[in-house]
Amino acid sequence: EVMMDLGMDKIAAHERSLRDYARDRLRSLNWLQIQGDAPDKGAIFSMTMDGAHAHDISTILDKRGIAVRAGTHCAMPLLEFYGASATARASFGLYNTHAEVDTLIDGLTFCRELFA
Repeated sequence: EVMMDLGMDKIAAHERSLRDYARDRLRSLNWLQIQGDAPDKGAIFSMTMDGAHAHDISTILDKRGIAVRAGTHCAMPLLEFYGASATARASFGLYNTHAEVDTLIDGLTFCRELFA
């Protein structure tokens, strides 16, 4: 009901804004790899970081209050194509803000400092 009150067009616009903002911020991290980056994809990003396993990344982020998923995400053939055993995946939606994207970036930067 809340979604209908907001309007699907506004929700979609918000999610596109989050996607574009997150993509720009994540791309700026030259030590992070985004696995799959189609132009019109949803606001979901699977990532790998040299020297850090996805489960380690997700554990460290969790300790900082940042929720991501880690694993194969039922996409083993795709991960094999990208040469990754697992990814950390951040998903953004109606309930997220640009500030939360910034918090993810800060958390990933903290991870990088630990594993560098």
